[in-house]
Amino acid sequence: MTSAPSSGQSVNLFKNYNRLIGVAYTLLILALMVFFGYLLHRKMHEEIDLIRGHVARHGQFFEFVLRSSADQLETFRMSAGSSQPEQSSASGPTLLAQPPGAWLREDADLGLFHLDALPDRDAGGNLVGEGRLQTRSPEFYADLSTALRLNSEWSSLVFNLPNAVQARFVSIHRFHAVLPWERSAELPFDPEVYDGPVWILGQPANNPDHEKYWAPVSFAGLDRGLVAPVAAPVYSGQRFVGVLSIDTSIDYLNRINSDFNYPLGLTLLVDQRQQVLTHPELYAKPLEVDTTPDLASALPLALIGEIDRLRQLPSGQPTTINGYLVIRHALISAPWSLFYVAPVSALWLELASDMGAPMVGVLLGLALLMALTYVLTSREFVGPAAKLVAHIAAESNFQPATIPVVPSGWRPWFETITHAFHESMQLVALRQELDIAAKMQQSILPRRWPEHPGYVLWGTMRSAREVGGDFYDHFEVADGLRGLAVADVSGKGISAGLFGMVSKTLLRSAATPGDLPIGEMIAKVNDSLAEDNESCMFVTLFYARLDPETGCLDFVNAGHPSPLLIHADGQVAELALTWGMALGAMDGLDYAASSVQLRSGDTLLMFSDGVTEAMNEAYEEFGTKRLSALFVDQPPPDPRAAVERVLAAVDRFANGVEQSDDITCVALRYRGADPELDVPADTAEAAS
Repeated sequence: MTSAPSSGQSVNLFKNYNRLIGVAYTLLILALMVFFGYLLHRKMHEEIDLIRGHVARHGQFFEFVLRSSADQLETFRMSAGSSQPEQSSASGPTLLAQPPGAWLREDADLGLFHLDALPDRDAGGNLVGEGRLQTRSPEFYADLSTALRLNSEWSSLVFNLPNAVQARFVSIHRFHAVLPWERSAELPFDPEVYDGPVWILGQPANNPDHEKYWAPVSFAGLDRGLVAPVAAPVYSGQRFVGVLSIDTSIDYLNRINSDFNYPLGLTLLVDQRQQVLTHPELYAKPLEVDTTPDLASALPLALIGEIDRLRQLPSGQPTTINGYLVIRHALISAPWSLFYVAPVSALWLELASDMGAPMVGVLLGLALLMALTYVLTSREFVGPAAKLVAHIAAESNFQPATIPVVPSGWRPWFETITHAFHESMQLVALRQELDIAAKMQQSILPRRWPEHPGYVLWGTMRSAREVGGDFYDHFEVADGLRGLAVADVSGKGISAGLFGMVSKTLLRSAATPGDLPIGEMIAKVNDSLAEDNESCMFVTLFYARLDPETGCLDFVNAGHPSPLLIHADGQVAELALTWGMALGAMDGLDYAASSVQLRSGDTLLMFSDGVTEAMNEAYEEFGTKRLSALFVDQPPPDPRAAVERVLAAVDRFANGVEQSDDITCVALRYRGADPELDVPADTAEAAS
């Protein structure tokens, strides 16, 4: 018979067990401290990656503003260059006999001419020059005609570039055209402009390749502050004509810079001459700053001697220099760099304060766990449970780990948690991107519909589960015409939204002047989109230009579904296709235009392929035949009724099946000589 353990043996066993638990607890605390240090270092790396992402997105905002200015400048330069062959043969009397040349006036006492008599000063700028208007050279009149044409096109700058404070064309014939309009007495032509950097950098000897360039920042007065000019030389053939420039407000750039949303450190924009353009403290009141501070004055003392090294940092690569985290983001649209600077000690302190309370909580929790383990648990439970908790913590902190060695009964828990967290991470990332893309997509749609006695317009865009790049637009074109557009960008998400914004901006900029046949205008937009299109994106487009007085509708179809023309008697026909590929696929393409004569009561139905390619449970497409059948012998009473009829039919056909593409539909009702045709009560409000 086996004897029971003695009292002394039991006490010793208890002491040994307590000693073992104490040693284990001490070792666990030490391990936790090491692990805390490891987590802190890892968190620092993650935080730096987060900061790098913030800096990259911040740089994209600057990139968009600067690229827009450069693109608008190129649009004006192309217009100036293309107008020279037509205008070179124009004589002085002919040019000065009709507007806008007829509005030019001479001041014989001051020996200058000006455009103070411009009737609509919100639609153009002033033109001021030295000398007389009569008996000048043919080149002078050709260049003067170019300046007058540019002056009439500059109104688009106000809508497209809120960051631009001035646009200017300086001619070799000692005159300049300037937007916004000011009286010639307040805007005299100063010959010293020919000694300035904007002019000098554009000279043929200094710019043989005729490239755009960013000139040094200059002070434009107390109402405008510092400005950064982007400029380009203008040529007529091989003849140098002058320099065209657009001034970007440094105040505007500092407002963008103030939106940097990381709490530590600062961002500063630096040009190629190492002058600081944005800084939260040096530009606290941007309009009162009349000279750009140099980089040394904006840096901490520890970095002043490292300026050359800062300039050579790889773009987007975080670097620690003399106790400071520095990230340089090189811009593409301008030879500038965006710097982020923060003391590393402040980052460590912030991370430690964030993780200190959780660490104390972990320690207290482990003490309680050890006490409960001493009384209640066993080897088969404690080890796997602790590993499971650690695994959950790692997955919750987006730190995926491999499944550890555990008893077979525990393994399904680990696999389920790992799978669930991975799906959750993917879902959160996808949802964030789709939310951003949806906001971008909605932001480019017009908010109101026009009110016109000759026609009624109404439409809507219904976003799909996977946000795409559908958009529509309408805007006034020169001579009272109305431009209409329905487009579909390739791809999904943020990239499609950005490409749609750029496409809409370029289309408006090119179409608003109304000076080109629409086929040539669309080709011009295509060339701009194809340039540097490394992502190989494209956009299908139906663009039409309506004359409300005559009912004549000129249109171009660039790879888009053909609209339906619904006559008042219930006959339905598709508009004839015009030759043209989707925009942005390649440059140098021609686009054919066609026209149709609208009659009173006719309805033009424009739509995206999300309508005709909508699917039901049997994977059947809605199709063009079903769409046409909705209106045969059933003409709609107004545009809104037409659009809602289409949407209701698509919903019935889909029968609850979620669609993968946006559904866009816009209808135009031409009233012509019958203004009493029904008009929807809310034509002024755009649908979304």
